[in-house]
Order: sequence, then C-alpha cells, then structure tokens
Amino acid sequence: MSAEKQYIELYRSQRNLIDEHAAPVLNACREEAAQVLERVGLQRPKDFSHVDPEVALSADYALNLARYQVPTSREDLFTCAVPELSTQVHFLVNEQYVPQAEVSHVSPSGIATDEGVFCGSLRTFAAQYPDVAARYYNKLASQRTDTGDVRSASYEACSLGESALNTMLCQDGFVLYVPQGVQLDKTVQLISLLRSVDDMMAVQRLLIILEDDARANLLVCEHASKLNEQVVQLGLQTVEIFVGQRATLDFCSLEEHHEHVIRLGQIYVRQEAASNVAIGLYALTVGQTRNRVHIQLAAPDAQTQLYGMATLDAEQHLDNITFIDHQAPGCTSNELFKYVLDDKARGSFLGRILVREGSDKTDAHQTDRNLCLTPEARMVTRPELEIYADDVKCSHGATVGQLDQQALFYMRTRGIPEAEARLLLMFAFMGDVIDGIRIEPLRDRLKHLVEKRFRGELSQCRGCAVSAAR
Repeated sequence: MSAEKQYIELYRSQRNLIDEHAAPVLNACREEAAQVLERVGLQRPKDFSHVDPEVALSADYALNLARYQVPTSREDLFTCAVPELSTQVHFLVNEQYVPQAEVSHVSPSGIATDEGVFCGSLRTFAAQYPDVAARYYNKLASQRTDTGDVRSASYEACSLGESALNTMLCQDGFVLYVPQGVQLDKTVQLISLLRSVDDMMAVQRLLIILEDDARANLLVCEHASKLNEQVVQLGLQTVEIFVGQRATLDFCSLEEHHEHVIRLGQIYVRQEAASNVAIGLYALTVGQTRNRVHIQLAAPDAQTQLYGMATLDAEQHLDNITFIDHQAPGCTSNELFKYVLDDKARGSFLGRILVREGSDKTDAHQTDRNLCLTPEARMVTRPELEIYADDVKCSHGATVGQLDQQALFYMRTRGIPEAEARLLLMFAFMGDVIDGIRIEPLRDRLKHLVEKRFRGELSQCRGCAVSAAR
C-alpha cells in the first residue's frame, strides 16, 4: 500500500480523534485535503534528484493524534541565545505549541496584545478568531497555479500532495498575526524542537500574517534531540506567509538537525503592492532536508530577497526548490543560494523564476554557487527563467567548483597554514549570503556559527541543552 493511502486510511479511521483536538477552522479543510492527496499522491519530479517523499513517508511513524503532552523540562525548551538580540521567544515541541507560562524563565504569552498582535498556538488562534483564521488558513497551500507548462505541473503536484497531507492531519502549530500599521520592535523567535523516543512524524504548521503597513522579524530555529540513538524523526512542515501592502517581513530559518532527521518543508508567500520580504534559509547540519519555496509577487512594486546557505558533510542531503512568480509589473526579486559540500554530502538546487505576461519592468536575478571539497561530494543545480513580458531585467546562473587553488597557494606563501587558509576561503565564499540577513545581531551570530561549523566544532547555539544529547 502506498504511503498516501496509509495516511488517508488513518485519517478516515481517526477523524473524530483528530477533530476533537483541533479547531473547527482546521477541521473544515481536512476532507478536501484528503481528496487532493488521493488524487495527486506523494510524488517527486522524475527529471531531477530530490529527497523522495514517497520513500521518506513510507516508514511506520508514530503520530500524536490524541495530543498527549510530550515530557519536557526547562532544559529541553532551550533558548538559542543571540547576543544583543532581544527576542520574544516561543516554543513548538514536535507540532504542539508549548505555552511560555510553562517555561519558568520566560513571561507568558500566546495571547493577543493591546495592539492586536497574536503570537502563539494555531489551535487557540483559530478558535478565538475563526473569521481571521478562515480568511488565511490553507489559502496558499491548497492553491493551484496554472502555468500551462507540463514540467511545472509535475512540481506543483508534488507540492500539493505534501501540503494536503499536512492539512489533513494538522491539529496545532504557530501563528504570528500583526494587524494593520503595527510594527514590532522585538524579533519573534520560534524554537522548534523534534523530541521522541520512537520513530515519529511531526505535522508542523506555521501561519504568518502581516496586514497593510505592518512590520515584523521572525527567526525559526529548527532543532532535534536524540533520546534514542537510532530514532528517526520526520518534520512535515507547511508555512503560509501573507504580507500586505507596504508591509515588511524578515523571515529566517536556522536548521541544526542530527543525521536521523528527515525534513520536508514547504513555504508559501503572497506579497501585495510595495511589500518587502527577506527570506533566509540557513542549514548548518541536516539529515535529509527538502525545502520548497513558492513566492507570489501578486501586486505592483513588491520586493523579495531570497537567500539560502548550506554547510554539509558526512552523508547529509539538502534540496532547495524555489519558484518566484512575478504576477505584476515593477516587482523585484533577488535570489542567492550557496552550498559547501564535504565528504559524501549531496545537494541540489532547482530555482525557477516566472515573469508573466503584463509584468513589465520586472527586475529578477537568480544565482547559485557551490563548492565541492571532495571528489565524493555531489551537487546538482538547475536555474530556470521564463519571461513573457517586455522591458525587464533578468538573469540567472549557476556554478559548481572547488576552492581556488591559486588563492590557497598565495595565502600559504604568506605564512598561513593550509587548514586556516581553507577556512578563510570558505568563510569568504559564504559572506554575501550571510550579509543578506537584515537583523544585524543575528547576522553576527550566524557568522560565528558558520566559522565553528567549518572548524569542525559542534555548531550549537550558545546555551543549547540539546548538545548533550548529540
């Protein structure tokens, strides 16, 4: 039996239990999602190398449908301390939001503030504000974008199936809602922790809503604890981001997972007129990770910056699949991804930019640069650019290479040891991707973590209790 059929059968047999521990807005979307999953299945494009969701999801994972409280302590709900960055901290354990009142060193939150801002549980938000939740929840993840291209349809079917599985089983998650005109001073930090004794799948859902003229920074720190040396943990994550007119969002994801974690992530973004979004996907350590990013520039003069970085070794595998859809005139997108692959690590990048008819004066650029440090490392890259409008500035390109031997030789003649010279060249290679972070203290912290990663040291955030379990 295929993986999707197993999960559909589970859903139909446990529908009452799933609904009981969720909100009506979430429950209302399940049956349609099940029908989509039944129709499109769990696929991967046949003409490109990706983490295969059918294989990844075929294992016998535990699911916490009854919402049993996962045993945690203050040490489990660690804080990724970023010097000089005052953050408002929130926690997800697997897919379950943990109220900060249960963590003694953090003040309670997860409720609406005087300004109408909501940071907290998706289940609570959908129950207390059903009209707002229904207006946004699952509106991007279930959306089919018809481009008339057979290859595009293949990628879209893969995305729809995984998002439908998430929607079918989702019971909780995290919401950041910022009303019109509100600008948050503090960065919101979400600590997402995978924690289990047995093989487990976490169905994670994030919903970020910025109304017109709002501003917010969101940092998502992805971690996993190994309570059992052989446990396999799968994170099935769907993120929906809505950015209103003239609103500004900085969204950063920092991943530090162990070798037995499989992560299948989907990020959907819709930007309105004159909005400004910066997204950074920074992977320091992974098991098998596959990120899909779908960005709609839906109204004139929207701006997007999309950055990705990976430092992989051993047999780690990371795929990034991106689609930036220019649907309106005068929009700008700048996309930059870089990988450094060591040992037998594998990476892939598939980036597609579509400039639709009528999207004149588009300014769109895409770059993918990669270093393979060993003959066994593998990188597959394919940038794509489709233009159906006039008066545009567009470019795309990709390279796969090794460290500059001439630069290495020059540095060694100046008395720099080879190991240090290689470190400096790799760090310089990643410089412009890290500089894409607009939150200065976070940018400085990431530079420190990347340096530690290249030196082979444990790349855990300061104060992270999970390091003891690795």
